Amino acid sequence: MIVLGFYKYAEIKDPQQLLLDLKEFCNHEHFRGTILISQEGINGSVSASRENTDRLRNVLTDIRNFSDLFFKEENTYGEHPFNKMKIRVKKEIVRFDFDVDLKNTGKHLSTEEFLELYDDNGNLKENVILLDTRNDYEFEVGRFKGATHVNLQTFREFTDKVDLDDLKNKKVVMYCTGGVRCEKATAFVKEQGIEDVSQLNQGIIQFGIEHQQSVWEGKCFVFDERMVSPMNSEGEAVSNCFICDTSSDFLRNCRNVDCNRFYVSCASCEEKLNKCCSSECQKIVDKPKVKVA
Repeated sequence: MIVLGFYKYAEIKDPQQLLLDLKEFCNHEHFRGTILISQEGINGSVSASRENTDRLRNVLTDIRNFSDLFFKEENTYGEHPFNKMKIRVKKEIVRFDFDVDLKNTGKHLSTEEFLELYDDNGNLKENVILLDTRNDYEFEVGRFKGATHVNLQTFREFTDKVDLDDLKNKKVVMYCTGGVRCEKATAFVKEQGIEDVSQLNQGIIQFGIEHQQSVWEGKCFVFDERMVSPMNSEGEAVSNCFICDTSSDFLRNCRNVDCNRFYVSCASCEEKLNKCCSSECQKIVDKPKVKVA
């Protein structure tokens, strides 16, 4: 089973027609995952057999403006890590709620160029600001050495929470899981007058494929049933249990659907609280269901 990730900001004149074409091709029998389409581009992560992911590659690269679409590929040795196949037309392929010029984004750094940001001891070089543009729970379980988090609960908070004064006269480099979020973030920061702005090309996943053991600490959160990417799966935990503060990097989604919080839990607290983030949520989950007569 292959997990195929891809995104590109490029004009799609008729997103609705592309939706219909892909729905016909990506039937539930062979594909699972999510593809988002908008006039600004495409963003997807799907799982399928090698044969079917190769077929999807051909379909996508035949689309106008997408002949050079880059694909990130991970092997998964079990079942589909996604429950179903979802294809949607959206206003944005990643919600930002702020119009930016996507033709004026930061420079894309290769993984080798990214490693040059660090000295021989694995420390960020002077005058480099490395910004993690992911959500707080993603940052908690894994990040690049020396990275600064913008303290985001959702990506659309970036424009309000990034401290532009801290970025002035610095070499600013951003990263995210696959590249789609930080690319928009670089466009925003450049529009605010910050000149030296770059991003890690294709994000953490591609870096892990090429340089698994280097300047990455912990694990990489992914938005599917795996919860974490195989990248650096044997690495030491860099986070602690949200409940008891013991060392752990096991991410859990609270069973209380009204909470739905992502949090780090150790095995003991997971069992004690019945896969909930708190005793309050556990009481709601364990409350006996009232039968309707």
